[in-house]
Amino acid sequence: MRRLGVIINPYAGKGVKKEVVISVLKRLKSSEIFAPRGKLGSKYIKNSTFRLKEIEVDMKGSREDTERVIEEFNLVELDAVVVFGGDGTMSDASHSKHPLLCIPTGSTNVSPLMTSQENIGEIIEKLAPEKLKVEWVDGLRIRLNGDEFQAFNDVVIGSTIISTVGEKRTQIDAFKFIHGVKATAKPKKFRARVRVGEKEVRGVFGNIFVSPADKRYLGKGIAGGAAMSVFLGFDAIIALTEEPMIYHYTKDEFRELEPFVTKTLSFDEGETVRIEAEEVISRDGTPLKKLDSPAYIDFRRKLVRVFKL
Repeated sequence: MRRLGVIINPYAGKGVKKEVVISVLKRLKSSEIFAPRGKLGSKYIKNSTFRLKEIEVDMKGSREDTERVIEEFNLVELDAVVVFGGDGTMSDASHSKHPLLCIPTGSTNVSPLMTSQENIGEIIEKLAPEKLKVEWVDGLRIRLNGDEFQAFNDVVIGSTIISTVGEKRTQIDAFKFIHGVKATAKPKKFRARVRVGEKEVRGVFGNIFVSPADKRYLGKGIAGGAAMSVFLGFDAIIALTEEPMIYHYTKDEFRELEPFVTKTLSFDEGETVRIEAEEVISRDGTPLKKLDSPAYIDFRRKLVRVFKL
C-alpha cells in the first residue's frame, strides 16, 4: 500500500471531509500518493506529510472525469486505487487495472465494490493493509450506442433516482440530473419492451431492474419469480414492476396500488438482454442517458478486483 492512486467525488452524498481522506491514507501506511489536481484529489492531500504527485486531467464536471483519471492511473504502477464516493463513482472507476479500495461516502452506499458495509468511522478504525484481501466481483456490462459501462448493483430504467438534496435523501428527476440539475420529482410510468432469447415482455411499467441474482438482489424486496431465480442459481434477473419502486410511498399510497405486480425474466452469462424504453437508463444510481435506441446488457464474471476487510 505504499503507492496509491486517490480519487474523490466531492459531490457524492454530503461530501467528503479532508480529515477522513488523510485518516484513511495514514491507516494504509501510504508514502507516495498519485491524485488528480484539484477538488477530485490533490485539494484534500496538499500540505500533508504524504509525497504527492498530481495528475493533470482535463475535467468536464461530469462522471466521465472519474473515467479519465482512472485511465491516467492505469499508466502508473500502483498498489491500489482508493475511491471516495458513492455507488456510481465506484462503478465509474471499475475499469481500473489496479485493485480498488472503495470508501463509501455516497447517498445509498450499497455497492458490492465497497471495502465494507459498515459506516465510515468503523471502516477507518479497522483499516490496515494486513486486514485487507483482494476479491473479484462479478457484474453487468451495458452497451449503449457503441459505449460500454459496468454495473455492480443494478441497471434501472425509470424517471427518478435517489439522491441527497441538502441534508435529505429524496427522489430526483433522472433526466435533469444528467444535465447537472438536482430537481425533486415523482416517478412516471413509461412504455418498454424487454427481450431475452425467445422471451419478450412489453407494456407500461414503473421501473425495470436488471441485477445479478445473488445476495445483492435480496435488497430489492421483489419476491415471486425473483426468489425462484435466486434459488435456481441463475446469474442475473430482470424485474419489470407495474408501479415505480423508486418512490417513498406512504402506507395509504401503497395500499391504493396493491396488488403490486412484478414480471420477471432470468438469464445467465452468455445471454444478452435487449431493452427498448422511452425513459432514462441508470447504473448503480447514476443516470447515463435517455434511451433513443436499444440498450444491451449481459452478465460478466470477474469484472474488477477490490480490497475487502
